[in-house]
Amino acid sequence: MLFNPKQHAIKIILITSISFACNLHATSPIEQKQNSHERSDQQNNHHAEYDSSGFCRNERNLRSVQGNAHTTIKFLNNRKQEVRIYWLDYTGRRVYYKTIPPHDQYTQPTFQTHPWVVADQRDNCTNIFVSNKQSTIAEIH
Repeated sequence: MLFNPKQHAIKIILITSISFACNLHATSPIEQKQNSHERSDQQNNHHAEYDSSGFCRNERNLRSVQGNAHTTIKFLNNRKQEVRIYWLDYTGRRVYYKTIPPHDQYTQPTFQTHPWVVADQRDNCTNIFVSNKQSTIAEIH
């Protein structure tokens, strides 16, 4: 396989875009309106709550890069149905990790820049999350 600098640059741009979107959301008015219990639970956490259907369209272009900075993602399934959690490996393939029942949660150790796909019961992507902080909370609606 030959190294293609153009494809590599596109991958980096996509990963950076997802990370940037997570950072923008962390300071949104939605986060500021949370009740005091949620605030105390998230003092050291990055709270990711957004509709990433646009990112789902780009799933085939995403993949994990590097693996230097440890982090965690706490997935909160607020849906009435179970969801499936997949890691996108270094080639962009889904790797199944966990099924989260309705109204349950799961904390996944990971690395910054590693994309995680949330899929419905038919394996259709509903969200993609990338943690770029020490800890991220990913609310699934």
